[in-house]
Amino acid sequence: MTLAEKTGLFISFEGGEGAGKSTQIRTLAEALRDRGFKVVVTREPGGSPGAEAVRHVLLSGAAEPFGVRMEAILFAAARNDHVEEVIRPALERGEIVLCDRFLDSSRVYQARPAIWSRISSRRCSASRLMASFRS
Repeated sequence: MTLAEKTGLFISFEGGEGAGKSTQIRTLAEALRDRGFKVVVTREPGGSPGAEAVRHVLLSGAAEPFGVRMEAILFAAARNDHVEEVIRPALERGEIVLCDRFLDSSRVYQARPAIWSRISSRRCSASRLMASFRS
């Protein structure tokens, strides 16, 4: 018996729009199902009824006036619902969960406004910004 059969397996696909995440997820899901694995395909933000409701709020821009902290809180609430309602139960059943974005995307998208705010307030040059991301 493999690890995935005992406890499930979670794989997230991270990348920007148009990077091919959905294509890779479909390809892998099909290959795994052909080999007899039970596969759940999901996404973030969203993936569960509660998280889809929060996704709608986030993508509509309704949370923007409240700032990046509110957006981060909403993303966290959506993730909690998604994990508790979809991901954890699938893993406990020994299924493989393929997720279009997860924690790494949140780090990038929620950190970006804060990073740009710090940069503009310090009036850093673009070359300094590039150096700070490399180190």
